[in-house]
Amino acid sequence: MGWVTKNSKRWELGQLRWTFASIVLVPIPIHPLVMMYQSSKSKVRSWFALSWLLLAIQLGLFYSFFIFVGAVSQGLFFTILGFVSTYIIGNGLLLSQAKSYLRRVEQGQVRTLSWINSIEDQQRLAMLQADMETPQTFVNKLMYYRKEINNTRIEQNLDKIIRLFLLIEKRDIMEAEKFLVRHGTVVNVAREYYDLESTKLNNDITIQSKSKLENVIAQATQAIELDVTTLIKNRLLDVSVESDVYIQTLKNKNLLKD
Repeated sequence: MGWVTKNSKRWELGQLRWTFASIVLVPIPIHPLVMMYQSSKSKVRSWFALSWLLLAIQLGLFYSFFIFVGAVSQGLFFTILGFVSTYIIGNGLLLSQAKSYLRRVEQGQVRTLSWINSIEDQQRLAMLQADMETPQTFVNKLMYYRKEINNTRIEQNLDKIIRLFLLIEKRDIMEAEKFLVRHGTVVNVAREYYDLESTKLNNDITIQSKSKLENVIAQATQAIELDVTTLIKNRLLDVSVESDVYIQTLKNKNLLKD
């Protein structure tokens, strides 16, 4: 498990390889291109716009350098100072975005990302939509609590719920929406457990409450497994009936022997 995600530390370091390259390659200011690449991968508009601004500043500094190079002047001094400043600011921004970037990439492994204006806007929208889950918010919240909750049993159950939900969503979006109506409360249960765990209290009340919430999540997982199994069974029955009709049609047209 990594520092920020459920993936390995090696995976996290691999995702940030261009950030580290930007820091190491001091004479070559590639931070605008690195930010552009990472913002495109994580689909964050504010980062993408910022990368273009940094690129424009960098190109302006290169132009200024070619004008003043060859002569010791105040212009050359300020140009070099500009290069140093943009190097520090640009790479500082990349490092500050690293945690959010890794979590966005992790979400992208589970479901296709859609463009968001900023990480803050996404968090604010999630708070506003606390009582009306969408497939995106449902998965994002469960992934967040799966990472933050320090309980192996709950982590495994949340993993299973996410996997089963994505299976339904991939096959039938209408069934996925019905799933949210039936089982969306599991997010609130996970949130309650996370809040209790965050208090760092270890008395009888918190222990009993956490144990009860853990059991609720376990029971919810069993119910969801049964729900999905029933959906698969019904779908197989529908396919079986459709197949029988198809075979009979072929026989009626003398395209298939009895």
